[in-house]
Amino acid sequence: MPVFEGAKFTTVGATPGTGATILYTVPGKHAAVVKHLSFSNNNAGAKKISAQYYDSKTASYYYIVQDLSIAANSVVNIINDNNIRLNANDKIVLTAETAGTIAALISVDELFDPNR
Repeated sequence: MPVFEGAKFTTVGATPGTGATILYTVPGKHAAVVKHLSFSNNNAGAKKISAQYYDSKTASYYYIVQDLSIAANSVVNIINDNNIRLNANDKIVLTAETAGTIAALISVDELFDPNR
């Protein structure tokens, strides 16, 4: 059973490009709970984005959303009262249809675990 010694609340934003862009990486000796993940399209036309969870233990990628179309000048919340639990060195990775048109925002609770 993990022994958590405090929590840190972190929010990170990024504007991904057309290649893989790392939005968030869990620090070593930590676990993290994703509380919020949203995308906003600041373009006049609909744009697509994909988000993946990288499992560092198996070196595998899993789609959270794939080619999600976001309407012009709108915001989409992905988590909606659910959580995504991550382990040390896991990542959230983004790929946008067009660079510089979608902004991403993630909020996580980081939990320090000295036994990791």
